[in-house]
Amino acid sequence: MTVKTPTITRAIASELDEVLALLGEVSLPTEGVAEHFGEFLVARDDGKLIGCVGQERYGDVTLLRSLAVSPEVQRSGLGRALTARLLDEALATGVSEVVLLTTTAKDFFARQFGFAETARSNFDQTFTDSSEWCLPRCSAAVCMCLKLG
Repeated sequence: MTVKTPTITRAIASELDEVLALLGEVSLPTEGVAEHFGEFLVARDDGKLIGCVGQERYGDVTLLRSLAVSPEVQRSGLGRALTARLLDEALATGVSEVVLLTTTAKDFFARQFGFAETARSNFDQTFTDSSEWCLPRCSAAVCMCLKLG
């Protein structure tokens, strides 16, 4: 599948099941997605959901989560476009620091956006209410952060 120019928009409630299915397809956690769905972006190509990214906002710090691209369009630049849009919106709404957990995309986030590895314990208090942060399967993930502004 070739992506022309995908449409990236704020997710709406009726898209939740499609996003959950995509996250399942690429083996990302779905815990907490519904609770933070108002902070998700989705990408579509000819009406088909092909990507998503979300955030969990805690004051002026946000947890970037659930960056997913359909397998047939991975490596097309869509993940970069979704992340850039989320970072732009986060900055515009007063976020000063973006944190993420990853097991597979450390190099991508460092190279494309300047995220740096950091100690997870620096943010345990900030994200104590995050279901994703507290998942046992996320405890071994690399923690990375990026200061905005």
